Amino acid sequence: MNNLEIRIVKKENNMKQHSKNKQVVIDPVCGKRINRNKAHITIAYKNIDYMLCCPKCQSEFEKNPEKYIDN
Repeated sequence: MNNLEIRIVKKENNMKQHSKNKQVVIDPVCGKRINRNKAHITIAYKNIDYMLCCPKCQSEFEKNPEKYIDN
């Protein structure tokens, strides 16, 4: 396992959004558009929150986050 710092952020199921456009995010691993309130998990990496759609994408992101972030 690498020495990268990955911090899991509390899932925000009950968070209400006022704008539907702000609710949709892209899973950086698979590219799927997901509602931020329905994300499987949110992982903070280098002070940016990444929302992932499923355990498989979570596992892939945790193995090599640099592969999936915009530099």
